Amino acid sequence: MDDRKRKKLLMLCYHYPPEVSGGVERSARFARHLGDFGWESVVLTTNRWGAEGGRGGEEVVRVGELFRRSRDRMEDRSDARAPAQRVPAAHACAGLRGAFIRFVEKWILIPDKHVRWAALAFAPALAMLRRGQADAIYTSSPPASAHVLALALRKLTGKPWIMDLRDPWTLEPLNWYLRTPGVRLSIEKRIERDCFQHADAIIANTEEAAARYRDMYPACAPRIHAIPNGYDAEELDAARSSIARDEILPGVGDGVFVMSHVGTFSRRTDEPSFPKGFFDAVASLERAGLVTKRNCRIILAGSMHPEIARAIEAYGLGELISMSGPIAREDALRIVLRSDLLLLYDSGPEAQYYIRGKLYEYIASGAYILAIIPDGATRRLLDRSGRAAAIVSDDEREIRPVLAAAIVERGRPAPRTGFDAGRYEARALTAALAGILDQVRHG
Repeated sequence: MDDRKRKKLLMLCYHYPPEVSGGVERSARFARHLGDFGWESVVLTTNRWGAEGGRGGEEVVRVGELFRRSRDRMEDRSDARAPAQRVPAAHACAGLRGAFIRFVEKWILIPDKHVRWAALAFAPALAMLRRGQADAIYTSSPPASAHVLALALRKLTGKPWIMDLRDPWTLEPLNWYLRTPGVRLSIEKRIERDCFQHADAIIANTEEAAARYRDMYPACAPRIHAIPNGYDAEELDAARSSIARDEILPGVGDGVFVMSHVGTFSRRTDEPSFPKGFFDAVASLERAGLVTKRNCRIILAGSMHPEIARAIEAYGLGELISMSGPIAREDALRIVLRSDLLLLYDSGPEAQYYIRGKLYEYIASGAYILAIIPDGATRRLLDRSGRAAAIVSDDEREIRPVLAAAIVERGRPAPRTGFDAGRYEARALTAALAGILDQVRHG
C-alpha cells in the first residue's frame, strides 16, 4: 500500500463510548487522534451501551453478545452511561444459583464472560480484514477476550496486531478467579503467553508492567512497549471554559474548599470498599469546627455500591457531602478542575504495576491530591510529580493532619523540577502508538 494513502486500524474494544467508565477513555482518545498521524480507526465494540457513533468521527461497528437476556438489555439501555459498579451476579446470588454462576464464570466463559461478545465479533472482524478494510489490528483489555479474538484473526489473516493492556493481565488481576494460584490461573497464563508470542507489539500502560512482562517473556521483550494513560488537553480546555458558563456545583461559592472523588473507589467491583479513614478524619474535623457546610464541600461523583453509600451516609455529615451518581464526562472533568483537593483511593494490598487512568487528569488539573494507596507505580508517579500527599494506611490519625493542613493553607502544590506533565497528553501518547503501528505494518 502506498504510504501516502490513509492507513486503517481495526480496533477491537469491548469498552467504548457511550459507556462511561475509566476503561473507555484510553481507546477513545487513540481513535480520536490517530487520524492526525495517518491512521483511520474502525472500532468494533458491543451494542450493550447503545448504537451511537464515535465521539471523534471514527467509524463504529457494534455487535451483540451471545445469551444476553432481554432483561439485561433493558437494564443496559436504561443505564447506558453508568460505569458498571454493580456486584457481579456470581457474588450477588447465593445458594445453588450463585454457585452455578460462579462455576460458569470461572470454568466455561474463558478467558472471561465477554467471550460472548468476542464470539459474535469474530465474523464481521474477519470479513473486514479479508476485504482489505484494515491494515492492522488493535485490541484493548480488559476484557482479555478481545486479545483471544485478535489471536485467531492474526493467525487467519496475517495482519499485524497491537495488544494493549490497560491493566496487567495475570499480574494483579481484576477477575476474582485469577487472584489465587491454581488450575484456572495456569490456564490464563497459557493464554496470555500464546498472545504475547503472536502479537507484533505489546503495550503496557506503565513502565513497571512493561519491565515485569519483559522478565516473564524474554523472547518477546523487544516487542513490549510502555505507553501510559494520560489526559486530553482539548477536553480539559473545553471543560475549563464551560465552568465560567455553567454552575457545575450549585450553591458552592468560590471561597468553598471543594474535595472531590471522581469514579469508583475500588478497581474490584466484587470487593466494595471505601476510604473509611478519610471520612473518619472529615467527621473529626467537622466536630472540631474546622470543616463546615459553609467552608467545605465533598463531591462524590460516580457509581457507588449501595453498601458504601449507606456507610457514608451514616456519618451524618448532611450537606457537607454530595453523592451525584454517574455523570457525563464533561461534568466529571469540570468537577476535577473546580476541586481544591482530589481524593485517590486504592484498597488493594499492592499496586506494583498499574496506575488508574483518572490520576493523569488529577495531575493535569493542578489540584492537591490526597492519595491513600499502597506502594507501587502510582506512588512513584505521585512522588515524581510533587502534587500529592501519599498515605499508605487508611488511618484517621495519619489523614487528619494532612487534610487539616490542606484546608487551612489552600495552596496548590508546584510540580517538582523536571516533572513534565505534558508527556502524558493524549496527542503525544497517540504519536507513540502511531509510531509502533507504522513499525509493525512494515514488518
